[in-house]
Amino acid sequence: MALAFTIFPSFIYLLLLFYLPMVLLIVISLWKSGFMTLEPVFTLENYRQFFSNPSYLKILWNTIIITTGTMGMLILIGYPIGYYLARVVRKYGSLILFLMIVPVEIGFLVRIYAWKIVLSKSGIISSLLLSLGLIGEPTRILLYSRAAVILVLVHEWLPYVVIPVTIALKGIGPEILEAARDLGAGKWDIFREIIFPMSIPGLFASFVLIYIPMLGEFAIPTIVGGVSSHMLGNVIDSQFMAAGNWGVGSAIGVILLFFSVLLIGIVIKVSGLEKLM
Repeated sequence: MALAFTIFPSFIYLLLLFYLPMVLLIVISLWKSGFMTLEPVFTLENYRQFFSNPSYLKILWNTIIITTGTMGMLILIGYPIGYYLARVVRKYGSLILFLMIVPVEIGFLVRIYAWKIVLSKSGIISSLLLSLGLIGEPTRILLYSRAAVILVLVHEWLPYVVIPVTIALKGIGPEILEAARDLGAGKWDIFREIIFPMSIPGLFASFVLIYIPMLGEFAIPTIVGGVSSHMLGNVIDSQFMAAGNWGVGSAIGVILLFFSVLLIGIVIKVSGLEKLM
């Protein structure tokens, strides 16, 4: 009875704020939809509109490229930082981590517009390249491009890689590493056989925290990416806010949900995390 009473609030929270909206999204995606109208009539027309539209499929592919490229960059940058904070400067690691988190507290849109200024024709990067003689005239080639979207996404999500990786690496007891050294293991062997495998849960947490939400990103592609770098989040936004086609917007949301669950399953299988569950 006590256990049920303890679990019940959490169950209600998940039911109202997670499962119920998800079920409503799936239901609406299967209803007949028009401009700002919904009819409770079962149909797969909303999904047909998505998969039969080459523009939507192109944006889907663009979304996968951007999110995958960004995730790869985040791991390449974030893992060494997390390793440095956890294993090299343990004394000041928490302070450095705190200083890394502070900018995240600044308004989301403020940070994006700041990057827009930096990448603009008269921004810092263009001015620096001009002063170094690498370009002949001011350029904004970095702005309104896929590279700009990836750059801003990396800046936005980097702390969410560093934090889980740092926590995972700090959880590795020194006695384990000492035992490995006593058995003759070198630094590379210790990293490959002990440190990296034991930090995989941190990388998985980063994947869940970053890759899944990033699939629905729409603000950054709109502000610094332009039309050519739109992602599915932009399509969902336009379907709900501009086109008023809630059925198609919901269908795209369900497709993203299915894709996210599939990716999580693949990552769990490939990383071997199912053994830890």
